[in-house]
Amino acid sequence: MSVYLPEEALDLTLRSQPCKELERLEAEIRDMEESIEGLDQFQIVDKLGEGTFSSVYKAIDLNHHFYDNYAWTGKMSNLDQDRPSSKHVHVALKRIYVTSSPSRILNELDILEQLRDAEHISYLITAFRSEDQIVAVMPYSRHADFRDYYRIIPICDLKCYFRCLFRALRSAHAANIIHRDVKPANFLYDPKTGEGTLCDFGLAERFEPSDWRGKCHHTLPTPDFPHGRTEINRNVQSFHFNPGGALAVNSSVGRAKVDMGPPERVGYLKNDTRPGVRANRAGTRGFRAPEVLFKCQDQTPSLDIWSAGIILLAFLTKRFPLFNSNDDTEALLELATIFGKRRMEQCALLHNRTFLCNIPSIEQGGQRIVDFIVKLNPRLREAGSHPDPDGHKEDVEQALDLARACLHLDCTRRWTANQILNHPFLAEE
Repeated sequence: MSVYLPEEALDLTLRSQPCKELERLEAEIRDMEESIEGLDQFQIVDKLGEGTFSSVYKAIDLNHHFYDNYAWTGKMSNLDQDRPSSKHVHVALKRIYVTSSPSRILNELDILEQLRDAEHISYLITAFRSEDQIVAVMPYSRHADFRDYYRIIPICDLKCYFRCLFRALRSAHAANIIHRDVKPANFLYDPKTGEGTLCDFGLAERFEPSDWRGKCHHTLPTPDFPHGRTEINRNVQSFHFNPGGALAVNSSVGRAKVDMGPPERVGYLKNDTRPGVRANRAGTRGFRAPEVLFKCQDQTPSLDIWSAGIILLAFLTKRFPLFNSNDDTEALLELATIFGKRRMEQCALLHNRTFLCNIPSIEQGGQRIVDFIVKLNPRLREAGSHPDPDGHKEDVEQALDLARACLHLDCTRRWTANQILNHPFLAEE
């Protein structure tokens, strides 16, 4: 999305910042202009964000009118170099740090190029390199800070938000691409227009069936089972096959269940001779799916669905961040306070892991995600002065059911992005 602003508004963002912050940003911009060749084509006006591997800036494309930009603006461009356009077009410049590996950088740029035609996904306009500096140029998407609207946005407007998000995920997953870092900061949404854009594919990876390790009790995804299905894997060693940890299958639905929980031996082995497990843990704390926390080596696009469900949870509970653990162990404990000990054991079993907990406050059976949401936000169902109380009540119940569809501990039971777009809460008439 291109944003056209009058000339007098160009430096408004910079001028509105505190003096010390402005001085720091100006010094940072000067350093970039001196060290990155090719940056003279742009005029940086603000810093949009900063992460572990990159920083993103808002800039004016000074040479925009020199080129035919119809492919990404949808508008015919003025190609007369003697009469440049009086309006300015903003772009987003992503400066990728040199600490990021070349393969990671190439992977991100390749994915952005592949998803060029996907809806609601920020794509690549161009990229250039100056020695060890890489800058990716993307359309600027006007958006609001999530913290400014997540408490006050009407529940009916959530439909626009999540239609955009799940359309983006549908396109990415159809291309066998897992975003891996779905969170509010990476989904640029403008409440005024109802438009949203999924960005930052720095942690994204391609799902390759040939890399399937087959170490868990869930199968490789297929067209009929896009997130795989639960199935006993007799080809792996598992103490769950032993007495006290038996694994059985309910033949009526073909899903694994625990007959008896693992033995109550809580703690760490002093001299643990078992080999360590290496699994992809990319993502942001509070948004990592259970299979990521359990270090499952066969992760599927369903982990993005979980992360999107956590965003929905923030809207419905009006709490953000909802989960804020220091490490994976605490994160699993946070989930156990909601879902209960038994369901966490079953989830661990699915990934050939063990969940042991002797904290008295952790309930055995847990609670439904719907009950958890209503407990945190007991006024959620109240219509108040809503002009259509019955319509509001229906929207709330459908949104609660959508949260349930996204936040299954069992990754094989989570709905796909395409199924979610047909959910009653998001389905368009």
